[in-house]
Amino acid sequence: MRVLFKLRRNKKNPQSQATLYCRIKLDGLHANDFSTFITVMPGDWDSEAQRIKGRTLRTHDDNLRLTQIHSDITRIFLQFQQGDEMLSAQRLADLFTGKQQKTYTYWELVDLFEAHVEATYKNKGTRRNYKTRIDNIRLFLTENNLTKLTADRFNLGQADSFVRWMKARGLDHQYIVRHTQILKNITEDAVRREILPLDKLAAFKLKKKEKVNTKHLTLEEINRLATFDWRPEMRRIVDLFLFSIYTGLHYEDAQTLQADDLRIGIDGRMWLFKERGKYAESEFFVNEAIQLVPLNQPALDLIEKYGGVETLPKISNSGFNDWLKQIQHMASIKTNLTVKIARKTFTDVMLNELGVSEESVAAMLGHSTTRHVKYYGKASERRVAREVVYK
Repeated sequence: MRVLFKLRRNKKNPQSQATLYCRIKLDGLHANDFSTFITVMPGDWDSEAQRIKGRTLRTHDDNLRLTQIHSDITRIFLQFQQGDEMLSAQRLADLFTGKQQKTYTYWELVDLFEAHVEATYKNKGTRRNYKTRIDNIRLFLTENNLTKLTADRFNLGQADSFVRWMKARGLDHQYIVRHTQILKNITEDAVRREILPLDKLAAFKLKKKEKVNTKHLTLEEINRLATFDWRPEMRRIVDLFLFSIYTGLHYEDAQTLQADDLRIGIDGRMWLFKERGKYAESEFFVNEAIQLVPLNQPALDLIEKYGGVETLPKISNSGFNDWLKQIQHMASIKTNLTVKIARKTFTDVMLNELGVSEESVAAMLGHSTTRHVKYYGKASERRVAREVVYK
């Protein structure tokens, strides 16, 4: 695709002011030229540079207008490329001049947003989460015969219908909230692309329920897991779970540990310096969200047992959780064992057994503030009893 500005002289008076016309060329064919409504003296037009010569304020403004025309035509062209729709030079010109309007369906907005996600986020986990939610939105559109619904008709009523549809499937409220945020992201993206003149979902909001679950294992249960006579294949899973309890590592981070993540700290002890997996590959969070954890002896013993952090047991997330169900039953533990329980147990031990401050616990969890610590643990009676001493 190519955009050219051509000078069209006044036939009656060639030396008088002439008008600049725009020509769009695509696949070897060009559309009918259309006026930019910018006039210029023939001697002031530089056809090679595609710019008006001079330093006056009007010249500056007219050149800005030419740049904007070129940019707008390119944007329309790229939108059609992403949508896999056939486009001719003449249709592109008509779309720009307003002689023809492109009507998008909401489904096409979803496609455009998905392409945006793929181009923006490099982390596989983040892209996987987006894909799951986008696929559910597409399922809603399909089951409700809304695949041809025009983008401008997806409004607050449709968003409410989506919420009711999700609830009818028995899905958790927090899970639905995360999906509605994607709905809003899709329309926001369309406004930025100038596909929609306004965001009809701007006022839509589904509040999160403050449901904080800080269930964790007790010291006695941790010891039971460590000392139980497990058969070899289960011992590997238990050791991986215990390692996360000792370090506070999230499942993905425990699975991707490298030798370079372990270094001697300022106090001479072995420390863990681990970039959080969800940020490690992100171009937006460079050198942020690093877990800083001084390793205790049980964690060091496990590293030595397996010959290094890179050779710690490896297993899929779903497989890990399946094994943990069996381990929970065999060890007679009431709390449902999941990969997140290890992280919550770590937080409880730090806050209530060792009396570590929330700021330090946040740093060990890989959080930049203490805001999210409450979702992993909270001060208990044990801590209050130790800290409150009446004199």
